[in-house]
Amino acid sequence: MRNAVRSALSAALLGAAALAAGCSTAPVTALEVSWVTPQLPQAPFKKLLIITVASDEFVQIAFQDQMAAKLKERGVNAVASHRYFTRYTDAERARFRQSIEESDADFVLLARVTFTDASAQHSADAVVGGNGVPYADATGIYGAYGRYFYPGYSAPGGDYAVKNVTAEASIFAEKGEKLIWSARTRTTNAQNVKSGAAAATQYIAVILDAMKKDKVF
Repeated sequence: MRNAVRSALSAALLGAAALAAGCSTAPVTALEVSWVTPQLPQAPFKKLLIITVASDEFVQIAFQDQMAAKLKERGVNAVASHRYFTRYTDAERARFRQSIEESDADFVLLARVTFTDASAQHSADAVVGGNGVPYADATGIYGAYGRYFYPGYSAPGGDYAVKNVTAEASIFAEKGEKLIWSARTRTTNAQNVKSGAAAATQYIAVILDAMKKDKVF
């Protein structure tokens, strides 16, 4: 009887430990900082173009489609550009500019993802600085795009996976000329994200909450 109780207790403890371990390694996305212009346009967006920059096109596809759908549910005429950018080259810069100039959207949502390891985020990747204010060269969409660094890192050897992902979503008015809102998020335990769609779903929920907080729509 005593052995049976001991076995049952051990099994319960092991189960609790496994559950705790699973919870501690689940991906979690949280808002780091957001900024909104004091002169936020009062009129609703006529059309909001969604464009993305990241190393993974599958994540970009999932984000654009899900974000457009969620914004439409909230009454925003959001359109996925279906243009995906993974590099910062002359050809890509030209294609990026063309995607915006050919659109009839009056606002552009630029979402940029930067993968990092346990080290600190490089300031050159960010639109909004640590003081909560946008960098001077990031107040236009082309400057913000130019601040994107291709996400690479040096693995220290052995089993290694990117554990943290920072991402920014920024809205620009006047065909990308004027930054009106930006938010930066950080996802921990990102190595355990099941898919690009799952990553986008969690990220979008945080971004939408930030937009609501800042009264973007």
